[in-house]
Amino acid sequence: MINLNTQYVLATGILFFIIVDLLRSRFSTNNKKIMHILSISILVVSLITELIFGNLNTTFFSMTQFSYFINGFILFLAVLIYAFMYLTYEEYSTSMDLLFMFAVLGATLVVISSNFVSLLISIELLSIPSYGMIFFEKNKRRLEGAVKYVATSFISMVILIFGISLVYGGAGSLNFSSVALINYVPLVAGISLVVVGLAFKSTLVPFHMWAPDVYEAAASPITSFLASISKAAGLIAITRVFFFAFPLAAGFIQPMFVILALSTLFFASFLAIIQERIKRILVYASIAQAGFAFIGISLLPYVGAGAAVFYIFSFAIADCLVFLAYTIFEEQGIKYKKDIAKIPKISRISTIAFSLGLLSLAGLPPTIGFFGKLLIFQSLLVNGYFYFVIAVFAILLFSAFYYLSLLREINPVVAPSKSKYKDGYHNLRYREIILSVLVISLFIGVSFVII
Repeated sequence: MINLNTQYVLATGILFFIIVDLLRSRFSTNNKKIMHILSISILVVSLITELIFGNLNTTFFSMTQFSYFINGFILFLAVLIYAFMYLTYEEYSTSMDLLFMFAVLGATLVVISSNFVSLLISIELLSIPSYGMIFFEKNKRRLEGAVKYVATSFISMVILIFGISLVYGGAGSLNFSSVALINYVPLVAGISLVVVGLAFKSTLVPFHMWAPDVYEAAASPITSFLASISKAAGLIAITRVFFFAFPLAAGFIQPMFVILALSTLFFASFLAIIQERIKRILVYASIAQAGFAFIGISLLPYVGAGAAVFYIFSFAIADCLVFLAYTIFEEQGIKYKKDIAKIPKISRISTIAFSLGLLSLAGLPPTIGFFGKLLIFQSLLVNGYFYFVIAVFAILLFSAFYYLSLLREINPVVAPSKSKYKDGYHNLRYREIILSVLVISLFIGVSFVII
C-alpha cells in the first residue's frame, strides 16, 4: 500500500520549485506567473496528500487524534490565502513563494512535533520565513514591522531555549513521552519559561505587545496568514507540550493558563474598543480570540483540549476571512471606522463575507464561532467552573461591543459603485469566490461538532 507523508511531499515540492526557478533564471525567462502557479499546485497536492494519507510518524514527529484535522485545515487555509495573494498582487518575487511554502511546512510540523528539539525547529521554520513575508513590499512601514517581529521572535526563542534546557536538565530527556513521567517540581522554572516563550508566539497578554504593530504593518493577506495559520500553530504547540509533556503539572500550570487567558481576553477586548483604525481593531480582536481559545487549553483534560482545538479552527477561519475581505476595502482607502459605511459600494460580496466573519468572531449563531464558544462553555461546566463561565460570558458581552460597532455602520442595501472596481481589476471576482469559500466553511465547519 502506498503511504505518502504530507511534509515529505511539501518539502520535495519546495526543492523542485528551487530547481525550476534556477533553470528559469539560467535561461533568462522572466515569466514569474508559471512559478506562482507551481507554488499553489504544490500546496494543493500537499492538501490532497494530507486528506488521503495523513502525517509523519517517526521518533521526533508523531500523530495525535487531531493532527489530521488541524494539518488539513492549515493547508486548506494556506491554499486560499496564497491564491488570494496571487490575485491581489500582479508582480512579486519568487522568493515570496519559497518563504510562504517554508512557513506552511513549519506550521504543519509544529502540529505533529513530539520532541522539544523538533518543536523548536518547527517553530523557527515557521517564524523565520514570516520575517521576509512581512517585508513583502519594501517600504519603511513594512521594514519596521519586520524588525519588530525579528526582535520579539529572537527574545522568545532565547527564553524558550533556556526553558527547554532547564527541562532537559531536570528530566534528562527531550521527548514529550519521557518528560511526562517525571515529577514536575524540579522543572517548575523550565516549565514557566517554556510557557513564556510559547505565549509570545501565541500573542497572549502581556506578551502580545509586538503583534498590533507587526500585524498592522504587514500586507493584509500576510496578516491573514499570521492571524490564522501562524497563531493556530502556536496555540497547538502549547496544547501539545502541556497535554503530552507535562500532564502531571496540571495543578501548577492551570492557574498560569487561566490568568493568561482571562488577561488576554479582557485587555485585548478593551484595547479593541478604543481603536479607530479598522485593521487595528481586527488585530486586537484576533488577540482576544487567542485568549478565549486558551481558556479551553487551560482545562487540559481531553474535553478541554478537544474544545480548544475546534475553537482554534473556528476563529482562524473567521480571522482569515475578515483580513482577506479587508484587503479589498483597504485598496480603496477604507482605513478608519468612520469610513466603514462605504464598503458596500466597493463589493457587496466582500461586505457580506466581512460581516459574517465578524459575526463568527463575536460568537453569534449559526456560525462556527458560536458552536466553538459553546464547546468551550460546555467544557467549563463539565469541569465545574460555573463562576468562571459567568466571568468569561461577561467579558464576551463586553467584547461584542466593538464587533457590533463595526457592523452597525454597514448599510447592506447600498448599491455597489461601478466606478470603484471594473470587472477584472485586481481579479476582484475571483477573490470574491475565495471569500465565498471561507464563508461556506463558517457553516460547514459546524458539522464537525455534530459528528
